[in-house]
Amino acid sequence: MEPQYEPGLVSVIMPAYNGERYIGAAIESVLAQRYQPVEIVVVDDGSPAPMAGCVAGYGPAVRYVRQENAGTAAARNRGVREARGEFIALLDQDDLWLPQKLERQIPRFGEDPGIGLVAGWAEVFESETGEVKGTFEPPAELTVHDMLGFMLPPVQTMVMRRSALEKIGEFDESCLGTDDWDINIRMAAEYRVVCVGEVLGRVRVHGSQQGSDGERMYRNCMRVLQKHRRLHPGCAECARRVRSSREIVREHYYNFLRGRARNAWSRGDYAGAVTRAVDAFRQQPSALKRVFGRLLFGHSQSQP
Repeated sequence: MEPQYEPGLVSVIMPAYNGERYIGAAIESVLAQRYQPVEIVVVDDGSPAPMAGCVAGYGPAVRYVRQENAGTAAARNRGVREARGEFIALLDQDDLWLPQKLERQIPRFGEDPGIGLVAGWAEVFESETGEVKGTFEPPAELTVHDMLGFMLPPVQTMVMRRSALEKIGEFDESCLGTDDWDINIRMAAEYRVVCVGEVLGRVRVHGSQQGSDGERMYRNCMRVLQKHRRLHPGCAECARRVRSSREIVREHYYNFLRGRARNAWSRGDYAGAVTRAVDAFRQQPSALKRVFGRLLFGHSQSQP
């Protein structure tokens, strides 16, 4: 038997900053949803040139508000305060939804009042060529330990029950670029997080995304882990997942610094290259073992 539910207004919160190139396609992908009703709250986070003209002409379903630049989390919080919907959905200015997205997700909330968040799968595509680079396919349900362990739903597919969001509190504005991870942990600590097992969103890859700022992402990933390290005091699983995530974050940051070192070397900035390489190995000392292994055994040999 299909779950019974009454369709409710979905408010889509779309932070925007210098998004003129892609935001029209993002808005149109929401307005093309087979599920209705929807509203879109575009929050211009202090773009140097106001973006009101980019969203004009889409009708009353799209509302535009502008604030001083304060970051994505602050823009999401402003959007939630402006929203009127029973459900809060997230979409960035450069990403897309498939037409069936909300139609697949909203009925899931009718299955259990304890469901606070419904996500879906997402495919990653290269902006210039359209080539699909891969997919995020989280499991059917995600626990708080999964979230601590860096197993996250794609933020572009997240829909939250507004009452659940109000209970756990707004996005943490101190977690620049990682506020979605933080809110997933807090949501999963109080409510069920479930996932529709099909591609519902499309994530655009291009060079100007905030996730390309490796240093800031490293600092704020560590901030999230520090914040939640004692979520369940004495819990061995929490401790294991936090350790695992720290290793993942350090490995990502090591690769970021290594890339910067290579770029500096190619420019002839040898001192800068050495400095960045030392920083990289400081973050991931185990990488030294891999480097020495390659020197001793050659690139073709498998390393311990």
